[in-house]
Amino acid sequence: MLGATPGPIKTVIIAAFGTLIGAWLTSRSQEKRRVVEELRAIHAAFTICFAIVNKGLGIKRQHIRPMKADFDAAVARYDAWMEADPKPPLEFDLDLRTLSKVRFDGPTLERVVFEKCSLGHLGLAAVLSLEDATNDLNTSIEYRNNLISQFQQNPPATELERIILYVGAYGDGKVDERFAHNLEALLHQADDIIFFGMVLSQELLKLERRIRARNRWKYRLGVPKQYPADWTIARNENLIPGREQYADWLWGFAKVPSKWHLFAGWFKQMRADTRAYLASHDAQ
Repeated sequence: MLGATPGPIKTVIIAAFGTLIGAWLTSRSQEKRRVVEELRAIHAAFTICFAIVNKGLGIKRQHIRPMKADFDAAVARYDAWMEADPKPPLEFDLDLRTLSKVRFDGPTLERVVFEKCSLGHLGLAAVLSLEDATNDLNTSIEYRNNLISQFQQNPPATELERIILYVGAYGDGKVDERFAHNLEALLHQADDIIFFGMVLSQELLKLERRIRARNRWKYRLGVPKQYPADWTIARNENLIPGREQYADWLWGFAKVPSKWHLFAGWFKQMRADTRAYLASHDAQ
């Protein structure tokens, strides 16, 4: 058939076919490049996220939790002293350690995720919440350091007044709970870093699995598979906050039931209603 085609027309057909094949190969190459770039971006984001969570776990383990335990012990000791009769002299060391600000690479993480990863709403919200938590933690660290500096530069006149100011007890007609509130803020902000970082890492892993599932039969990607982080030690040390603390935040990302789940629920309810009707009819 092609042999009987005039030469000029045959040339046009061959050229058009070559152009189509070339365009298809170019498009395939560009799509593969895009997929590979996104997988690499996911790996980079996961690594940064892992580092941020590790820093959150580290400062909670090494500093914030011991500081909170020392503060609670001081409050308990003061409360016991208040109930004692007669009251013995009250003296104990106050935990006035300062903290260094923590460098989190949040801006880089945010740029990589928003510009190079096709995350859903939950993942994007986790990025923003994580960035807020890291900034808030450093703000609270700065506040604590200034509070301790003021406390040391202008100390109360007596040891008892020092203790009352530190534990936030009622004294001199007022209550100063800045130390207590600051410690609570530090603890909650460290938990926020850990929780939102873990949520983001899970969303990144899910995205990577979806991209691989869609493209593994098309291309040889040449990008190593990303594996989840092992948080066993942190979990055993009770450093990871429970999801119930963030139920209100998670509620906004509840999954919309599919048509199949809606039908299955309707069918299950219909079957239950039928059985109830038959049972009541037999009883009559």
